Amino acid sequence: MLEIENLRAGYAKTTVVDDVTITFEAGTVTALLGRNGVGKTTLLRAMFGLCDRQSGRMSIDGVELPAGRAEVPARHGMTLLPDDRGVFATLTIEENLRLATRRGYHPPVDVKELFPLLVERAEQPAGQLSGGQKQQVGIARAILAGQRFIAIDELSQGLQPSLAQATLEALRVVASTGVGVLFVEQSPRYPLAYADRIIGMVKGRLVLDRSADELRTDPAAVTELLVVS
Repeated sequence: MLEIENLRAGYAKTTVVDDVTITFEAGTVTALLGRNGVGKTTLLRAMFGLCDRQSGRMSIDGVELPAGRAEVPARHGMTLLPDDRGVFATLTIEENLRLATRRGYHPPVDVKELFPLLVERAEQPAGQLSGGQKQQVGIARAILAGQRFIAIDELSQGLQPSLAQATLEALRVVASTGVGVLFVEQSPRYPLAYADRIIGMVKGRLVLDRSADELRTDPAAVTELLVVS
C-alpha cells in the first residue's frame, strides 16, 4: 500500500502539485486522467523522488520514503515508466531488460510473449527503435522491475490499440498478485475499460476519485474533467 499525505511538489519555487492526499491499495489498477499541464507527470515524478517535494510525506507499507531520493522507491520495488519511455538508447533491447530484472522476482506475465519485438530485435540498440517500439521496451522493463508498484506515464502513446489492450490485460494479471498499478491517460477509453479506480486532476489538485464501475454508468463525470473550459 502506497500512501501520500498532503503532498506539494514542483520545481524550485513553483508549485505544480498542491495538497494531494491519496492511498494506492496493493493489487489495484488506478488510472490518472487530466488535461495537459494539470500536474499528472509532476505527481508521478514527486512520487519517485524526481522533482522537488515541497511538503508532505509518502510511505509504502508503512516505510517512509524520503524526498529527493530516487533510489529509495526503486529499492522498495517501485518503478516508473516516464513519458520519454525511459530506455537506455545505447544498450540493446536484451541489455535493457537484463538491467531491469529484479533478482528473485518473477512477474506473472512473460514480457517476451507480450511483446514479440523483444525477441525479434533482442540485439538491436534501443535508440534505433521507433517511439512505439521503445514504449514496448519501457513497459517490459517496468513489469520486470515493479515488484510492488508500477507507474506508467502516457501508457498508450505509440501503441496500436490491440497492443495497448494486451498491455492493460497483462497489467491486470500483474496487479492480481498484489502489485499496485497506476497509469496516466488523456482519454477515458482505456481507464473505463481496464481500471478499478479512476482519479482526476485539475490545476494540481485531485478532483475526482471514484471506482471505474461507478463511472461507467456516469461517463460525463470523466469527460467533463477533460473538456477545456
